[in-house]
Amino acid sequence: MTKYWVPGSVKTRLGKTIGMAQAAEVHRIFISKLCASLSTAADQRYLCITPREHLPSVQLALHDWKLSREWRVVLQKSGDLGERMIGWFRHALGTSRNGTAILIGGDCPLLSKDDITQATDQLRQFDVVLGPACDGGYYLIGIAGPWRPEFETIFQGIPWSTDQVLPLTRRNLVNMNQTVAELEAREDIDTERELLHLLQSQRQKRRLTGSEHDDFFLALDSVLKSSALCDWRNR
Repeated sequence: MTKYWVPGSVKTRLGKTIGMAQAAEVHRIFISKLCASLSTAADQRYLCITPREHLPSVQLALHDWKLSREWRVVLQKSGDLGERMIGWFRHALGTSRNGTAILIGGDCPLLSKDDITQATDQLRQFDVVLGPACDGGYYLIGIAGPWRPEFETIFQGIPWSTDQVLPLTRRNLVNMNQTVAELEAREDIDTERELLHLLQSQRQKRRLTGSEHDDFFLALDSVLKSSALCDWRNR
């Protein structure tokens, strides 16, 4: 679930330091990476987009990435983030072949098929699976179906985009008597500091393993060369 990469509407905290156009391009690169990495994860894959007018552009992007057969583009429901997630889960749990549905955002670009498999496995034993984000939110949520109206409570009373998202979601789940599994905590990439940490960690990994740059990090490097972070290698 993500927004189309219009400058000024995505990754605005990052845009304040590297420029809104560059931040939007970083977001596009993240979505491209996730679509490629997860192209064979799960039985069905949906790219949930807003706003409506950019659906054709997203479909064209998937075609350019040679992923149009792997992903179906759908429009997010209206409302706040919680209402949009409710709408998606209601639809997904009604069409899922294995009775589970997993939703991720676009801020953890290194998620892999193995992560989705792990979440799916947890849903065989638990009602809900969460992927905690270090900023107090979550990068993944999965629900074992079928959909029930009480699931809406999971997403209610949450001050979205704050560090209270995860603890209040946990509270809601406890109050609902839902069993919950949690995956490894990860860092959302929303700010300059977080992006630098991602790049520097990958640089250190390449040094240790002797591996070469991959296309994802080369694309990020190209964007950042034209931004205020053009000297990130020296930080």
